[in-house]
Amino acid sequence: MPERPATSPRRGVLAAIVATTILALTACVGIPSSGPVNVGLSLSEDSGGSNIAFNPEGPQSGATQQGILRGFVASFTSTTGGYAVSKQFLSQSFAGKWDPRQSVQVRSGVPQIGQVDGSTLTYSFDTVATVDGTGSYSQNSQSFTLTFSFVKEDGQWRISAAPDGIVLADQTFERIFRQYPVYFFAPDNRYLVPDVRWYPSGTASTRIVTALLAGPPDWLKGAAFSRFPDGTKLSDASSVVTLIEGVAAVDLSKEALAASARDRQYMYLQLTESLRAVSSISKVSLSIQGTAVQLDDLGSAAPQVDMSVDSQALALRRGEFGFYANASVAGIAGISSKVVALQPKDATLSSDRQSVAVLGSGGVSLVSRGAAPALIDARPDLIAPSLDEDGYIWSVPANMPNAIIVFDASGTRHTISPKLQDGSQIVTLQVSREGARVLLLLSTPTGPRLMVAAILRNEKLDPTGIGPAVVDVSLGNGDAVDATWVDQWTVGTLITTAGQSKVELFAIGGQKTTLSSLLPSRQIVGGNKGRDGLRVLGRDDSAIYTWGGSSWQSSQVVVDFIATQR
Repeated sequence: MPERPATSPRRGVLAAIVATTILALTACVGIPSSGPVNVGLSLSEDSGGSNIAFNPEGPQSGATQQGILRGFVASFTSTTGGYAVSKQFLSQSFAGKWDPRQSVQVRSGVPQIGQVDGSTLTYSFDTVATVDGTGSYSQNSQSFTLTFSFVKEDGQWRISAAPDGIVLADQTFERIFRQYPVYFFAPDNRYLVPDVRWYPSGTASTRIVTALLAGPPDWLKGAAFSRFPDGTKLSDASSVVTLIEGVAAVDLSKEALAASARDRQYMYLQLTESLRAVSSISKVSLSIQGTAVQLDDLGSAAPQVDMSVDSQALALRRGEFGFYANASVAGIAGISSKVVALQPKDATLSSDRQSVAVLGSGGVSLVSRGAAPALIDARPDLIAPSLDEDGYIWSVPANMPNAIIVFDASGTRHTISPKLQDGSQIVTLQVSREGARVLLLLSTPTGPRLMVAAILRNEKLDPTGIGPAVVDVSLGNGDAVDATWVDQWTVGTLITTAGQSKVELFAIGGQKTTLSSLLPSRQIVGGNKGRDGLRVLGRDDSAIYTWGGSSWQSSQVVVDFIATQR
């Protein structure tokens, strides 16, 4: 810990904080820009910013090189003034060059300090994750050794060279940083697509707006779009988002003047929805070069942010297909009897309840009101089909994961070849509710594998491909059973190992959460309210299980399968 004189008046106040946090903090580092996975904390919870206030001290007179390095590391807990305390440990010539926001290394274990020569120290540690300069989180298990150079100024040691970025222990990281969804538009402008970023709570509003103005990240390009004109920035007079009595004032540069009246409405929607997660903000005001922007309410034309589904289970039970409630199944007029006639094994209902994609004994069929069922894919070994919001049906054989065919309403085929791992089988393919992303659960020669990627489309909204995976993670040993969208930013997997099934939740741009085990199961389906809306179907008893807050509870309701609702 930083060295202090015995007479320091703050010693008693800081002792407890320092004792418990210094070992959890580490030095700065340049972060690798690549890394697959993202998984975890619910964005509905205020997961960041505990009530603990970190008040690190500046350098102490007469401190050794190690004392300066330890104090520098400890100072990373304060972002105030652009890491003003941290910069006190740097030489005058270097303080303006060091960029603490370039990256965060999230470490585990105890770091080691080594002496190279009379003016150089090394700092070694292991990481569990990284956050890049845009706030994007990636799991990343690596070992790092950083080098720090020292120089004396006015008889005191100061750091004269160090890598950009900071390092925090995992528990400290979760106290200081929290996750925020940054929203972009799906191609049809009907839905918003979230991309989760991690920022310190004190600087979150400015960094969220900066991320919006930078546009979608690489993995979402071609699948999501910003409505801010190219080149738009925060104005020179307002390089930060100011917050007065709960109102976040966002003043944009002259490039924003090019936006149409409708695009300005969309810009404002992006801002308000993205800043909603900042607890201190109750309203957003938008201006361009100091002039307030007048905005009409989008009303019924407003794009949807979070699409909910019927809270009742949609299932096949005792030869009836429909919504289960009060010991009976309520059928869907013009739909249910047609579904049952196909001897269904699985199904997906469109959001308007006008059509169902059905996996039946003869293949994948489309069932619509007012029309006879249409067999659209008769290939053998098909998995459950998926629907998207533009009426496309996604179908693929389990043993041919690179042979995805997307059918439009007229039956026209669009072939998708994602080039998945050789020897893989595809267990689940499911399009997100807004239609911009897709999850894939694979059974590979090395075990189950989860992938999430963007769906690339042409100007007609026809799917043309799948982008680079933002989530690409091995799920260890066991059998891949099923996967589902849990909410906008979380997917869940169902894996069975050694006679037990487990559900893991992966936040796209966050961390992983493992729920308690349950009896062997064969299906998982998402609903509303995140994990509380999950339903799992038992393999042996065919009963529906729901999450009870700390464990899985059997509903005692026996069904053949649970259908997915769009």
